[in-house]
Amino acid sequence: MHITLEAAGYNAVINDIGANLSSLTSPAGHALILPAPPEKIRMDSRGALLAPWANRIENGLYTWAGTEYQLPINEVDKNNAIHGLVDWARWSFRKVRRDHDVASVTADYALVPQSGYPFALDFSVTYTLDERGLTTDFAVINQSKEEVPYGVGAHPYLVAGSFGEEEGAVDKWSLTAPVSTYLEVNDRMIPLAHKPVSVGLDLAKTLPLQGVHLDHAFGGLIRNAEGESTVTLTCESGDSTSLTVGESIKWLQFYTDGKSRRGVAVEPMTAPANAFNNGVDLLVLAPGELHSCWWRISGV
Repeated sequence: MHITLEAAGYNAVINDIGANLSSLTSPAGHALILPAPPEKIRMDSRGALLAPWANRIENGLYTWAGTEYQLPINEVDKNNAIHGLVDWARWSFRKVRRDHDVASVTADYALVPQSGYPFALDFSVTYTLDERGLTTDFAVINQSKEEVPYGVGAHPYLVAGSFGEEEGAVDKWSLTAPVSTYLEVNDRMIPLAHKPVSVGLDLAKTLPLQGVHLDHAFGGLIRNAEGESTVTLTCESGDSTSLTVGESIKWLQFYTDGKSRRGVAVEPMTAPANAFNNGVDLLVLAPGELHSCWWRISGV
């Protein structure tokens, strides 16, 4: 099942599997993300919501409150647990609103205690279309009787201009992101060191992406007076797609789509890879605690 939202010239499709963002087009009719058609198996985590952790957990192992837990290994070539436990679950739609200038839908999912993550969480996500673009508001309540480790992220692949799904399109774009640090990782994409951005990775200065390969997590977000940070992907014509995050988002993962280079994954995250082990920006939710965050995709 999927829901189509239309407002202020934008169009978005939300799939009930994973409450996944399947497509998003601008008032100009241009795709703003690589699509994940709801009738097909999703490719490359396109548009996925990532919880109760984003990115990777090394070996799928972590220790919490003195007990070691083993998560399913779903990145087999690197022996990691990746992208959480909710992206292939069926969510329940509710609260659909459709007006000329605003349209929205809320989806819910209850995560039950299970091997590797024996904690109960209630998730809620609301997608809202208006003149600003598509805003995603993500919330969780800890329904367990103990503190739980937690993180959240998302996995949209941004595109700019009228390229659609063209191989090599990334080489025709430039990227600007208000970041000041990045994570050095090993060959399994597990962080080793937190470093200042260097030449070739300084996204705060607009970086042409021709020949540039990114699969990096960046931190030290530079924010405006409202606590927001905005990433902008721009094509040669000047058309651009932006992703703005609120204060709860501490990290951004960028990935230039391997050899295909059809889009740039811009992944908002509350914590980076392996946070369940290294503790970097790991959220600890008390019983009954609510945590929320948001991000927005816009076409310019």
